[in-house]
Amino acid sequence: MFYKYFLLSLLVYNLSIAQQTYIYKASANIDYKSIKIGDVKELMRNVENELIKFKFKLIVNGNESFFEKSENLVNESKNIQVVSIAKAMSYANDNWFYDSEKSYLQLDTKFMNKAFSVKFDELPNWEIKNEKKTIGGYEVIKAVTTRKFIGSKGVKEKEIEAWFCPDISISHGPMGAVGLPGLVIQLRLQNTIYTLEQIKDETIKIEEPKSDEALSSEQFYLVIDRKVGNFRESINN
Repeated sequence: MFYKYFLLSLLVYNLSIAQQTYIYKASANIDYKSIKIGDVKELMRNVENELIKFKFKLIVNGNESFFEKSENLVNESKNIQVVSIAKAMSYANDNWFYDSEKSYLQLDTKFMNKAFSVKFDELPNWEIKNEKKTIGGYEVIKAVTTRKFIGSKGVKEKEIEAWFCPDISISHGPMGAVGLPGLVIQLRLQNTIYTLEQIKDETIKIEEPKSDEALSSEQFYLVIDRKVGNFRESINN
C-alpha cells in the first residue's frame, strides 16, 4: 500500500514540475577595472541598473518548454541607449523552444532588424564538473559547454556556465541551456547571468514555432558572419 502511495506521489510531483513557469532575473558581471574611460564606466553602471529590472520566463509543459523575456514584468527607463544595450546584453530578442522528447531546439531571434529561425543540429555538449554549491536554496552542480556568439568581429565560440539542480528532474533551462539532468537554476552567458527567482504553478499552452524556413545553426552563423564582415567593410571604406 505504501509503495503504491509512493509511486502515485512521485507521479504527481513529476507532473507538477513539468507544468510550471520558472521566472528568472537577469544581472550583469562587468569587470569595471578593465574600463578606462569614465563615461563608458558610468554608462555601463546605468546598463547594469537597467538590466536587473529584466525578468524572463521559462514555460515548461510536459516535454516542451519556451523561454522568452517577460515584457509585462519590466519597467524600463526612458534612456533608449541604456535600454538597447541592456537588451543586447541579455539577448532579449531571443526566444527558445525545446522539445526534450524529440531533442529539438529552435531559436527565433533578430539581427540587424531581420528575423531568423534557427534549428540547432545538436543539443549542447555539456561537461559536468565536480563542483557543487547552493543557489537560492537549491543544491546545484556546475556544467560547462561552448556556444557561438555574435560580436563586433563576427562569430566566436565561447564557454558558457550552468548550475543545474538534479532534484528538479527536468532537462530544461533558460536561453537554450537544455539537456542537463536537472533544471538549470543559474546560467552565465558572457557578462550576463540568469538566476531562478520564482516558480509559478500554472499550465500554459506552448505553440510550437514554425520550422519550415528555419536555417540550420551552421547556415545561420555563416550568414551572420558575412553580414558582420560586410558591415565592417562598409564603415571602413
